[in-house]
Amino acid sequence: MTKTIYIDGLAVAVTRKRIKRINLRIREPEGRVTVSAPYIVSDREIIEFVRSKRDWIDKGIVCVRSRAAAHPEPVTPQEKEARRAALRRRIAARLPEIERRTGLKCTGWTVRDMHTRWGSCNTRTGHLNFSLMLAVRTDLELDYVILHELVHTVVPGHGKDFYALMDRFMPGWKNVRTGLKY
Repeated sequence: MTKTIYIDGLAVAVTRKRIKRINLRIREPEGRVTVSAPYIVSDREIIEFVRSKRDWIDKGIVCVRSRAAAHPEPVTPQEKEARRAALRRRIAARLPEIERRTGLKCTGWTVRDMHTRWGSCNTRTGHLNFSLMLAVRTDLELDYVILHELVHTVVPGHGKDFYALMDRFMPGWKNVRTGLKY
């Protein structure tokens, strides 16, 4: 269940989950602030956490809203399909190059209208899914997501082996990932 709490004038959607730590996100395109928190964390701890991240939140909201203004959500189904087709062309051009460079392969890929993640990988089948939101991101950010999902074809989780491959194939990937968090 999600509830909204107001922290110093900022609306924050809080969801309790079976997780280990507090997660803070700024949702595109409107810059909505969401927090996922473990059941045992009190509202007071959430409020303190959000206050400690307020500078980051304010910068992130500005960044997300300015990107949304520069690349507004498609209004018509035709605009959405045009954006999907453009993203498919970009992925079709970049994925084979990344596969060649890394030696990693996927069995297929799809562009989906996902709003909570940039991509996903079915580790059993090797099929990749990419979010339509990537259509307005840079080529470097797209390359990062493609690589991230390709690495999952051989390393399912986010352990040291996963990060070692990311470091090997894309030094500086952490900076790219940081840009995707806004």
